[in-house]
Amino acid sequence: MSMHKPIDSIRWSASQKLSLQAWQTKNLAKERQQLERSLLPILQRYAREYSQDASVLEIGCGPVCISNQLPQQHKTYLDPMADDFRRMFPGELPEEGEYLTSTAERIPKPDASYDLILCLNMISQTLNPELVMNEIERLLKPGGKLILAIRTHSQFEARLHYLAIRLFPYLCSKTRPYYYTRKGIRRTLQRHFNIKEEIVQKAGAIRMPFCKRQRYIFICTPLDSDLQTSI
Repeated sequence: MSMHKPIDSIRWSASQKLSLQAWQTKNLAKERQQLERSLLPILQRYAREYSQDASVLEIGCGPVCISNQLPQQHKTYLDPMADDFRRMFPGELPEEGEYLTSTAERIPKPDASYDLILCLNMISQTLNPELVMNEIERLLKPGGKLILAIRTHSQFEARLHYLAIRLFPYLCSKTRPYYYTRKGIRRTLQRHFNIKEEIVQKAGAIRMPFCKRQRYIFICTPLDSDLQTSI
């Protein structure tokens, strides 16, 4: 399970529709507060390494747009449902910054455009995670950082999920088409980046050994950053 096979576009579109329906029942203020408690202190710590003139890209920003809380002036919010969220929560999304209503597999920006890229709880919801990693690698400046947050699953649960997807694709109505193990996401990241720090957050609600879930935050730099530092 070193590299995920991409799902078909129909399955991905269905997962996006489910995600949008889920947001219709949520309280945006509470969701924003929860994300700020769990992630904002870490994001602020690393944002302090860059000037206010630095550029930040938040992939899969949703309606929360947590990077709005960072001091950098140049923000890009990317989400394929950005227009839907702006209609759903009128006046509640940041007014400043650039919005890209786009998937993350092909981002219309030049190489090395961003100092800091956030990919928070969304890599499991993309159409093709490997292509997303390629894009992040392309867009990250030398000396830049990727901050990726993800919920991982046990190997048993991940394999069960992929088996269900293959055998009963239309019965698997989940907002997350991909289930990553800790080893799986580390292998994926290491194909594109150096993992500089790995932060473990609290486990998920399910505590059964064969369904162990855990939240991780990975701090990554470009593969050639260590080489540049040593020169």
